[in-house]
Amino acid sequence: LISNFVSLLDNIMVGSLGTEEMSGVSIVNQLFFVFTLALFGAVSGAGIFTSQFHGKNDHDGIRYTIRFKTITVILLTVIAILIFIFAGDFLIGLYLHDSDSTENLELTATIARKYLNIIILGLLPFAISNIFSSTLRETGQTVIPMVTGFIAVFTNCALNYILIFGKFGAPALGAEGAAIATVISRYVECVVFVTYVFIKRKAYPFFKGAFKSLYIPKHLFKNITARGLPLLFNEFLWAAGMSALSMSYSLHGIAVVAGYSISSTVVNLLSISFQ
Repeated sequence: LISNFVSLLDNIMVGSLGTEEMSGVSIVNQLFFVFTLALFGAVSGAGIFTSQFHGKNDHDGIRYTIRFKTITVILLTVIAILIFIFAGDFLIGLYLHDSDSTENLELTATIARKYLNIIILGLLPFAISNIFSSTLRETGQTVIPMVTGFIAVFTNCALNYILIFGKFGAPALGAEGAAIATVISRYVECVVFVTYVFIKRKAYPFFKGAFKSLYIPKHLFKNITARGLPLLFNEFLWAAGMSALSMSYSLHGIAVVAGYSISSTVVNLLSISFQ
């Protein structure tokens, strides 16, 4: 609820800059959406085993699942960064069509590229945060991820206001300011997770030594992979499908991209109750 509400505020703040800014940011967020759900699918597969090991009070087993998550999310992050760096312009171009003027298309593409270049810097801390948040949830700790998420979105919202519009003496950076705010909030979230787990390390003994090696028993690695891959592909394909749907709407112009982003955010906000 908090995350989607902040997305709505983001849309309002970025949207006030103009249709091109709104569309450029929306295009990149569609690409980031695919990466986000792929990460979710990756940690969810291992999370099934995390919960089982937690029920048996098997700390070594939980450590192995943490290592599996670490390997998977880092691999996905590296792939995503390489794709965004070398194929970013191509992916952005898929959302831009001749139904708009050349000036509007070039401006939107420029804004999207600059926004994407900054957002890339926040992929790794976001991935690491997913390891901690999922593990804590799977071991019965749901409040801490919620509080940490609240801190992150509050940071994002406050910095958006300051950096987009140039408040409190800061320069007015527009869409780039929104990207910087997002990246900073990702690092804040990651630091809060790591700091909390370090301070409360006696309460979470399974984190001790979890990152000292990447060793995972062969049979467990196979089992997690067999259960986890369908979840990962399910989330990836669904997100890719939604992005393709947005891409189809974009055939009617960048204004439609912006409108679709707004409507999707409102729908997501209202559908929280079902989830």
